[in-house]
Amino acid sequence: MPDLLLKKVDAENYDLSFENGDLSVGDSVENLVVISVGSQARASGNVFSKNLQCDGWWAEKTFGDEKWGGLVHTLFSRKSDSNTVILAKAYIEDSLKWLVDNGIVESVEVSVSNELEKIVSEISVKKNGEKNDYRFEFLKGSENA
Repeated sequence: MPDLLLKKVDAENYDLSFENGDLSVGDSVENLVVISVGSQARASGNVFSKNLQCDGWWAEKTFGDEKWGGLVHTLFSRKSDSNTVILAKAYIEDSLKWLVDNGIVESVEVSVSNELEKIVSEISVKKNGEKNDYRFEFLKGSENA
């Protein structure tokens, strides 16, 4: 089932794609990875700072008990240390787990590093024997992913 297609508008941002004035749809692996990692999942407990939105992706409630997106956004106001990298890796892996569970891809590998003002993730996704690599940089101290 196709999703709204996202297009990369610059090195850090994606936006909705339009064709002839209408929203475009697509089902590429890249699109699924961007939606999964970039969507803000709802978190339980007190993991948010005062300036972060705590209710997650706006449409998640329409899918019952299913969880959508990742929790990487909860790390933006956190002091950067080795735990931040461990949590970011776990959150990204969790947001992509459904791709393997539903048989959409064969495997997903995630590595995360902490670079100055950003958390950098390298994601390798294998589908039909072909490997595709994606890189996402999350600016720390920002609510933009």
